[in-house]
Amino acid sequence: MVFSFFKKKEGDGKPESQTSGPVTSPRAPAPAPATGAPAAAPASAPAPTAAAPKAPAAPGKAPAPAAAAPAPEPSSYNLQELTIEVADTGTHLTAEEEEAVVLYANGQTAAAATGLRNALQGITGQRRHESWAMLFELYQQLNKRAEFDELALMYVVEFESTPPLWREGVAAATAAPRPAAAGAAGGAGYISLPASLNGDNTSKEVDRLVKTCKAGTQVKLDMAKVTAIDSMAAAELLFGWQSVRKVGGVVQIAGAETMIKLLSSKIETGRTAPAEAPYWLLLLETTQATGNQEAFENLAIDYAVTYEVSPPSWDGSAVFTAPAPKVAAPKPDTAATPTPSAHSPDRLVLTGALLQGAAAQIQSIRDFASKQGKPVLDFRDVTRVDFETAGQLLNLAMELVQTGAVVRIASANALVAGMLHLMGVGELIEIGGN
Repeated sequence: MVFSFFKKKEGDGKPESQTSGPVTSPRAPAPAPATGAPAAAPASAPAPTAAAPKAPAAPGKAPAPAAAAPAPEPSSYNLQELTIEVADTGTHLTAEEEEAVVLYANGQTAAAATGLRNALQGITGQRRHESWAMLFELYQQLNKRAEFDELALMYVVEFESTPPLWREGVAAATAAPRPAAAGAAGGAGYISLPASLNGDNTSKEVDRLVKTCKAGTQVKLDMAKVTAIDSMAAAELLFGWQSVRKVGGVVQIAGAETMIKLLSSKIETGRTAPAEAPYWLLLLETTQATGNQEAFENLAIDYAVTYEVSPPSWDGSAVFTAPAPKVAAPKPDTAATPTPSAHSPDRLVLTGALLQGAAAQIQSIRDFASKQGKPVLDFRDVTRVDFETAGQLLNLAMELVQTGAVVRIASANALVAGMLHLMGVGELIEIGGN
């Protein structure tokens, strides 16, 4: 917030310089002259000129007093009339979001998460993405998977869209897959969903599915027995699909037609009901998993018409009916100092927490920006930025803007972006995008 104290009442002038002699109130009348002495002309009156002699006053009447000169305006500010202009140079963060950003910047991650979680009930239904994104990131940083998954279920109902995915640790992402365990179905794991699916029993089955896929075991998922499903169970299965794809799981599904028929009976095109969103999304995922692209695209159009959103796109990698080759996860960049991207010469990749001014990183950004016309600072792997470093980034942003450089900070998490906006960095350079 910027406070401007320079607005004042019109007509206020500068204080008059002091002169020798008696000081009188600017609004008090001049003292009466002594009897018989001529009245002194006001200092501001023009020089006297020749004029016709005045007619003598009527006998018995006192001469009319001279008209008093208008009192000058006081030269000092009237504090009661002084106004303060407030210019909001930050973002549209709420008080709770600002508090979470500040706490996180100071390293109080748990307190930030508690505050935002308590505030979430008050904004439910408002579709305020910032608070949700911050809380997802806080749970990720705290390694609270259960709370993250619970929030994801709430997110589906709130936004009627796919929630953020949990990011596995570096060791889990880069570990070599274990050999498939021998099982009853020719070395493949077998999971059969119960007839009635609710949030509790589906959560257990999904955890089992994901753990089996993480172990490198091929899984056969049987849906043929399912005859009832509630919205929480649909959301759990939706997360299961996403998690399996994220870990590169090999899944073969059976009884998909049964699940598709059941889910189709739960929805209706044009009927906008938040509780039905998980059914729509799971139906889209299941249809895609069967490899039926035409049915998927028709369903995607119906979904877009119903909820007035862009239709989901077909993703061939989401087909689970046939084993898909695993792709090794890229090795994460563990360098402590910023490094130019191998794929984009105008992109500088920063990692880790930028704390205590981050002098080395700030200098690297300065050097990189001097060589690029439109440098992009990749904050995808920046976990935290404290107040001191945010201040240094603000100074650097002002410096770069003066040189004409067009700088952009990309892929910053919600908390880091919030801190940069709060400090005014976003007023000088763009923050957002990939």
